[in-house]
Amino acid sequence: MNLLKEPSILSQGVYFQVVLNLKLLDDAIIRSNEPEEVLTFSYKPPLNNRFIIPWRKVKGKLRRFVMEKQRWLGIMDKCHLKDDLCMQCPSCFLFGGTGETSSAKVSYNILSRVLGETFISTTEVAKIQPYTENAVDEVDLTTHQALMTVVTVPKETEFCGVVTLRDPTLEMVTILIDNLERLTRLGASTREWGRVRPDILGYKTSDRENLSAYDLVQKNEKPSDLNNISDLNLPDVENCYRKLDIEVKKLLKENKLIK
Repeated sequence: MNLLKEPSILSQGVYFQVVLNLKLLDDAIIRSNEPEEVLTFSYKPPLNNRFIIPWRKVKGKLRRFVMEKQRWLGIMDKCHLKDDLCMQCPSCFLFGGTGETSSAKVSYNILSRVLGETFISTTEVAKIQPYTENAVDEVDLTTHQALMTVVTVPKETEFCGVVTLRDPTLEMVTILIDNLERLTRLGASTREWGRVRPDILGYKTSDRENLSAYDLVQKNEKPSDLNNISDLNLPDVENCYRKLDIEVKKLLKENKLIK
């Protein structure tokens, strides 16, 4: 199936699926006094115990990356999470929003066009390593008590996931791919932990979602029908932001959703 030539409000039933591999270059924290972003889950055999990354955590980072880039380009630079969405920029069009609860106070909602699922480690959980951090007093150089105990995912652990873009144009695909490649940290604390290397294994376009991380990890092999991202000859990403911004506003005006 071909990509759409321009964005559409009504679904055209085109699904662009990207298979993404994330490899930890450093240990990642899965439990601390901060929000958890990497967890463990017990699947039925043959998967058994695996590390997992909930999709909401990956999606949240991707959305923030898109917003960062469009702010830098001067596109709706006041739009931000959670209740100050503008509801008419590339980020809102890709990731969705609720009009009545946004600062825009518009009468329409936007469904997310970026879909995802749980990322699953490609190997079973062998051993969970605890790590204790202490706060040292600068005067007597004693710790007094532990600041916190964390649990880490070992470096070189790899995760498999599938990210889907619904009803994509070439500009939307370019923006998604650019920000998947910017995904370089994961975990509950990313200031000094959780460096990752993203690797896009390929893509597939269809009238349905027929790839899943669960099946890919279970089969432990790359699908033979994946296409290379390089075959798309993606255009300049900054121009894609500008073009999509114009197209989204035009689309909303044509449907009398904004003036």
